[in-house]
Amino acid sequence: MTSNASQRALLYARLQEVLGPEPASILMQHLPSIDDLATKSDVLALRSDVLALRSDVQDLARRVDGLEQRMDGLDVRMERLEERMDSFHGALREQTRQFILAMVGTMASFAAVVIAAGILT
Repeated sequence: MTSNASQRALLYARLQEVLGPEPASILMQHLPSIDDLATKSDVLALRSDVLALRSDVQDLARRVDGLEQRMDGLDVRMERLEERMDSFHGALREQTRQFILAMVGTMASFAAVVIAAGILT
């Protein structure tokens, strides 16, 4: 593998001797440029970045799991609240019914008193 421009030029010259100018040019065009070659340190840095990304993704997954657990807890609390609201509505409905019956009874009694007072006078 070539590591600098002078070695690349030597390779091209030798290819021209062995293969001829046109095949040597075609072959050199298929070789990556020096700027496109990855070094061992590039690969190690990429590995380090990938490991850091993996760790970040795992942390995010743990946070999502925690959020899911909190949401499940909220669902349970909301169900309990709905049950309490249902029982509250039932109690309110029963209390309203009793109040109306009491008021009707009171009004009937008052009407009876007024009628009786009218008859007695």
